[in-house]
Amino acid sequence: TKFLSSGGQRGRQTAYMTAGSYRINLHLFEITITDLISIKENMVGIVTTLDGEPLPNNSIAGKQVEGHNNFQDIDYFLQHGGNRGLQPQPILAGSYYINPWAVQVEETFMTDVPIGNVGVVISYIGEEGKDVTGDSFKHGNIVRKGEKGVWMEPMGPGKYPINRYTMKVELVPTTNLVLNWANARSEAHALDKNLSTITVRSKDGFPFNLDVAQIIHVPANEAPKVIARFGSMNNLVTQVLVPTIGNYFRNSAQESDVISFLSTRKERQESATNHIK
Repeated sequence: TKFLSSGGQRGRQTAYMTAGSYRINLHLFEITITDLISIKENMVGIVTTLDGEPLPNNSIAGKQVEGHNNFQDIDYFLQHGGNRGLQPQPILAGSYYINPWAVQVEETFMTDVPIGNVGVVISYIGEEGKDVTGDSFKHGNIVRKGEKGVWMEPMGPGKYPINRYTMKVELVPTTNLVLNWANARSEAHALDKNLSTITVRSKDGFPFNLDVAQIIHVPANEAPKVIARFGSMNNLVTQVLVPTIGNYFRNSAQESDVISFLSTRKERQESATNHIK
């Protein structure tokens, strides 16, 4: 009687009952039993709501709404302007009383940034950010944390509850990396798995092969610039280092004969280092 006199509506309800015994008239109400939403350790729950305000224009996720207790109070979420669709805030490990008719939860792994790496965040949501790199960097915009774009502040080693639909994390190694231009030789990082021995031709027309090793290092605070400019570490290798190093040795070999080229190895190394820098 209280439900009807207070404006209760027929159909599915946002409210739910937790474990216990209840006196309910089954001629008026149909009860569906469902499991708790459980998120395991080292996992994160990505939330999609099935009701609410339409998503804002040019946005792939709803606005941030606080106070709904991990979407367990869906009425509060709706009353405070929550949007239907993908939500920016994930839920962490634990068990939750969530109405599956109003909220869907996808369980996925947390984002792991291994030791010796930093994670550069590319956010697809947030306010349009203002570039913080200045006029000297002309290869893309880098923005402050929380804004849309490549974040200036990378994430250190650890595990993070990242919503993989609203953010992408690109790993950038910060240790010294050895890249081998050699057949059947590759380092554990696999950035050089597609590199092969460089074939050059000397001044007197003889072809010969060169195995080249290059050590590179990306400082942690420069990692966002690498991602903003090239998109990934693989692109840095293939778009910059491969043509730069290959062309240097091919051009250098054409200026001398084979014996002279090989007998001045130390000088060639120093010249190559200065050129590549």
